Amino acid sequence: MEGEYKKIILLKGLEPINDYQFSIVKSVLARDLGLTANMQKEYNKVKIADLMEKKFPGVACVNKLIDLFKEMQDCEDIVINLRNGKRKVMRQSRGKETIPMKKIKPGASSTEESTSTADGASGSVHDTPESKKQKSKTTPKGGKKKVQPTQQQSQLPEPSATSTQSSGSSLQGPQQPPATPCSSGSTKKPRLKAIPREAAREEGVQKGPKKVMVLKATEPFVYDTMEPGKKMFHATVATESQFFQVKVFQVNLKEKFVSKNIITISDYVGRNGFLEVYDASSVSEVSADQKMEVSSGLIQKANATPKIRDLYLQKPGTFVNGIYEVHKKNVLNEQIISYEIQDNTGKMEVWVYGRLTEVDCEEGDKLRLTCFELSDNVKKLRSVIHSFMKVIKSRKNKKQPLDPDSHMETSP
Repeated sequence: MEGEYKKIILLKGLEPINDYQFSIVKSVLARDLGLTANMQKEYNKVKIADLMEKKFPGVACVNKLIDLFKEMQDCEDIVINLRNGKRKVMRQSRGKETIPMKKIKPGASSTEESTSTADGASGSVHDTPESKKQKSKTTPKGGKKKVQPTQQQSQLPEPSATSTQSSGSSLQGPQQPPATPCSSGSTKKPRLKAIPREAAREEGVQKGPKKVMVLKATEPFVYDTMEPGKKMFHATVATESQFFQVKVFQVNLKEKFVSKNIITISDYVGRNGFLEVYDASSVSEVSADQKMEVSSGLIQKANATPKIRDLYLQKPGTFVNGIYEVHKKNVLNEQIISYEIQDNTGKMEVWVYGRLTEVDCEEGDKLRLTCFELSDNVKKLRSVIHSFMKVIKSRKNKKQPLDPDSHMETSP
């Protein structure tokens, strides 16, 4: 199967990209692949695929390319194709695993043979001594008796719909209190207004209008260093029952995204858990006499930092906002820095790429992370093209000069 993984990275990963994107791939992977400056110029896609297959054997080469393309703009379809190709090869690999076959006596029916094969493949309770005795019973004509399942077998639980979901799905809603007895002797659960733990999601083009209260917003920043004109900012808004994460690509709208301001959003796009606003005319302020009541509990949830323990339960691809303390810093190269963050529930790595490596952050500082993604292989957070990072300097680091372009703030 090694050759199949190489075929995936070459045909589904490297072949569809243009020359500029290929130069990015070679530049980022230069250290891992041992590429000199001349090799970066001379190596074509076939040679890079050959080298990746040697440096990252098996499925690791595909994962490496997926991780890289997820950071690059306009490569979403390539990531999907790489993942689909990887899953197909892995399924084929599992299907080719050989399973010892039980010997079938001459004259045995094909049904018996398939049953024997299934039993040998399962390795389950069907191979207990008791079940083997039942299987060996024959009718006077030499045929096998149809055996009813034993009590132990019949009590095996069936897989439920919820058991196939990720464990992170249990975090979607608040715990309900135990049922309380009513006067009639029956039980009745008290009605509580549910407060969502995660931002609400909408997918596709949405006409609106949606009336929301602004809870907070970041300052505008350049998200594509190759095109300084590409700026955006992040915001958190809420209705009376839900909160949303918003990407705003018109920075002149920043004056409307002020805390506690009530606005309407129209003609936006729902994508990957965010509402994306592109047109300045899509946002308007409501009249001063219109009020909104957003509960303090909902505001608290919208501003909360997820516990690291809970991040390990979330599915890959989840985007995370929060404030975490840095305990270790490891500069891997000019384009990659790894931070180890920690809270009272655990530790996790945060990998920062490209422009965000220029942000001055040291051990003991806190990182305010916005739009960081959980990776799909080793659990860690990593920056993507729309990620934003701000540093809250610790007291011991406060005396360091502050660079206004480094997105810093100081703790009180």
